[in-house]
Amino acid sequence: MKAPKILMSGYFGLDNLGDEAIFEAMVHNFREHCPEVELTALVASPERAQRLGVKTVPRKKLPAILSALGHTDLLVSGGGGLIQDSTGVGSVVYYLGLIRLAALLGKPTFLYAQGFGPVRTAWGQRLCRWMSHSVSLATFRDQDSLEDFRKLAGSKVPAFVTSDPALILPPCPPKELGELLQKEGLSGEISRLDGPTGKHQGSGPLVAVTVRPWPNFNLDALAEGLQRFHEEHQARYVLMAFHPEQDLAVCRQLKEKLKAPSSLLNPAWQPAQVAGFLRCCDLVMGMRLHSLILAAGAQVPCLGLSYDPKVERFARRAGAVPLKLEDLSSQSLFTALQHLLNGRNQARQAARPKVEAMEKAAQGTTRAALALARTRSIQQAIGELENA
Repeated sequence: MKAPKILMSGYFGLDNLGDEAIFEAMVHNFREHCPEVELTALVASPERAQRLGVKTVPRKKLPAILSALGHTDLLVSGGGGLIQDSTGVGSVVYYLGLIRLAALLGKPTFLYAQGFGPVRTAWGQRLCRWMSHSVSLATFRDQDSLEDFRKLAGSKVPAFVTSDPALILPPCPPKELGELLQKEGLSGEISRLDGPTGKHQGSGPLVAVTVRPWPNFNLDALAEGLQRFHEEHQARYVLMAFHPEQDLAVCRQLKEKLKAPSSLLNPAWQPAQVAGFLRCCDLVMGMRLHSLILAAGAQVPCLGLSYDPKVERFARRAGAVPLKLEDLSSQSLFTALQHLLNGRNQARQAARPKVEAMEKAAQGTTRAALALARTRSIQQAIGELENA
């Protein structure tokens, strides 16, 4: 049987660590299940994909895209929140347009663990109704996304709930992580909680924090809550800019407001390196969805600061603690972190079966995509999803 050829479309090569974690996890998992698979990706910048040995095509060069579609067995769209118009209807046009082009060329198309919507504009909704019939098989990372898709696309497209592939991203090797920590001067920050009381020997819990700019985000309340938690538990903080272009400024503002010990992680770290680092943390407090996803994969208790429904959806599904941005205050954050710290062992135990089921579903998504690429049989691909 010839090696399947898969063309991957997503928010790749745009320096967003969450989307790059999705990409790396997909590449790793495709190769784990099918070492001979030939992968090509539509990217804005080719460096990261080329380091992974993936062929690249400029994501907005139509002649090159048409050529790549002509030579592929399957267009995989995702994962991540691609089909939405919060950032403008252009995303709906671009990603559904690619799917429509593939269908016109006779190629099967697969929505891969997408976080669908919101699609609020009349034009965006019309596009979804018109172009969704070009999707061969759809998978979504949560039930709400599937239901939102159904409202616009109807029930003709086979659709299933699966999980974000970043959950199964392997962390970097311990030796590589140790060298990075030493280089960044963070080796002394790494220590796990010991004992049932939640107390360290000589230091407090290490907490990873991700923030992003957002309207009406009360950064002062966040800083005050983190400071109170430090004063109560000697907590130490590592701030992480998952999308440096957007997040670095607000991370630096938060660091200036904190009197507690805090560091800013080098934004050049790769997804697998960040996944390894989170395994060294005691707690994660994240606005960025994929900081929570990587933490859940590492079974690290996490608090999701929900600025968008996708954050709360994942937190509840994975057994994490959600806190809506509009409910953020110094007291609410302190209380939530206190609850998370005191109940961390029970939280891990409660979350483990949920996360393991999600990881199993993520593996099924990969097998389904490979089955569709090899055989073009939608029923065979559905069988892989149903058996996950």
